[in-house]
Amino acid sequence: MLALALGAPGAIAQSAQGRQFAQDFDAMWRAVDEGYAYFDGNRSAWRRARETWRPRAARAATRAQFVSALEGALATLHDDHASLSESIPDSPRQVPCGTDIWAAWKDGAAVVEAVRTYSDADVAGVHPGHSITMISGIGVDRAVRDLLGKSAADTGARDWALRRALAGRHAGARRVTVAQASGLRTLDIEPRAASTANAPPVIGRRIGEDRDLGYVRIRSASLADPGFAGQFDAALDFLKDTRALILDLREVCDPAPQDVLRAILGRFATAAAPWRQREPRGAARVVDAVAPRGTPYRAPLVVLVDRWTAGDGEALAAGLQAVAKARLVGTAMAGMRGEVREARLPHSGIVVRFPAEKSFTADGTPREQVRPTLVIDLAAPQGGPGDPILYQALKLLERK
Repeated sequence: MLALALGAPGAIAQSAQGRQFAQDFDAMWRAVDEGYAYFDGNRSAWRRARETWRPRAARAATRAQFVSALEGALATLHDDHASLSESIPDSPRQVPCGTDIWAAWKDGAAVVEAVRTYSDADVAGVHPGHSITMISGIGVDRAVRDLLGKSAADTGARDWALRRALAGRHAGARRVTVAQASGLRTLDIEPRAASTANAPPVIGRRIGEDRDLGYVRIRSASLADPGFAGQFDAALDFLKDTRALILDLREVCDPAPQDVLRAILGRFATAAAPWRQREPRGAARVVDAVAPRGTPYRAPLVVLVDRWTAGDGEALAAGLQAVAKARLVGTAMAGMRGEVREARLPHSGIVVRFPAEKSFTADGTPREQVRPTLVIDLAAPQGGPGDPILYQALKLLERK
């Protein structure tokens, strides 16, 4: 009897925790079911996700197991713009912001299109043009099938699963086998300690042989800084008399406050102008406009983009095309769809993020379909040591 008495409170507590986990799972599932913008009439996979993952959430003995159940359900969307505010060591790294290899299926091969400069993968020797044959000792086809399970395996889903498999988990090293001209090579990608470098949030400098071109680079994390607009203004004012400007958005991967995006766009607007369109699920499309702010920069503008220009970075690049007739130079961007909404779960406090509005350029093109004016193939770059994207931007701005 004493053993039963001592065991009962534990059983009650576990049951209460299970109910809370189940309620939080239901809150997450309903929020996505009611608000996700890209079901496009087909919610069957999302309904199956509830049948599969809700029991696991309710049975979770730890918070980590509960997070894993939420992640499993969200993964059925095959959408890198859907995420959680909390991760565990076994969580997949977020694509693209938390990883360093961008690959896609081409003619049946898993081909690396881009590698983040100075990243762990770059240091390990992964290069654009490599074909991935194995991931952590598993054939790449099987690794992708394991992630997709029984879900539909169209091209988009297979690309999503390939990049997620290459991203790996938060904890531990990665191992990939690549095919190159000399044969197969296995590369160990060891995680390094996070850099403590405190580079300025905005870099503005004069470049070119005559120092008559401006270059501004924005660091993603700095966009949430309350003083960002002032720092950006200072950089732009320093370069106000240059004959053209290169704005580097290749590090703009994280979400940015909307007033910051408008502040940047406003410095290039000469009159009020639309910069994007949004379409909430089941509602009419909305056009967002931006007004001039301060003295506009009127000289030609070139914007550098790559696969790590994501989400609000993509919105900013497309907005600059509309407002300032900017030319985009680089690779295709991340192609992340939609504008994100947040839902906080009542018991755990975990925040679920997912695209709740379809996003379009000012002319109505889906944002994920935007491509650079000048596309750079990093597997076969045309000249320029070190940074072929910047090199081609400089060539574009050469005096005729």
